[in-house]
Amino acid sequence: MSSEFRFPLTDAKENGQMAVSAKTAPETFPDALSEGALKGPVSLVGMILAVDDEASFTGTAAGRWTFECTRCLKPLELEWTAPIEAMVPIDGGPMDLTDEVRQSIALAQPMKVLCLPDCKVLCAVCKKNRNEVDCGHPEGLAGDGVPGGGFTETRKPRLTPRPHKG
Repeated sequence: MSSEFRFPLTDAKENGQMAVSAKTAPETFPDALSEGALKGPVSLVGMILAVDDEASFTGTAAGRWTFECTRCLKPLELEWTAPIEAMVPIDGGPMDLTDEVRQSIALAQPMKVLCLPDCKVLCAVCKKNRNEVDCGHPEGLAGDGVPGGGFTETRKPRLTPRPHKG
């Protein structure tokens, strides 16, 4: 297990506070994202404060990740930040923030990523990116691959009756 985000609490206990700044490799969080991938180091910046018999951390995790556009599948590299808060007993040993950072990365990932707010998607006929090329095929095809018509217009009627479900 990585120890870059594990901090001894002796300074916080003696001085009342301790500044935190650390980085770790993205391989520390292999399962944090359901889609996409972390790119480059993950950094953590914040402050540990001694509050009565507990140590409280407040800070931010940040880094870069790659995703594909939901509509046209173009790869995108984006920056992300996530707030981190944690509290542990001050006499309980070091404060390990690895799990808190992993959870914050998972919660910060977007549900949809678009390269442009009005991304034009891939063409249903030729699969070209409509943001980059005007392929000439009409938009709004139902995915049957017939230029100028949708599946409902080109579907042949059923020749055999459906079995009776009873």
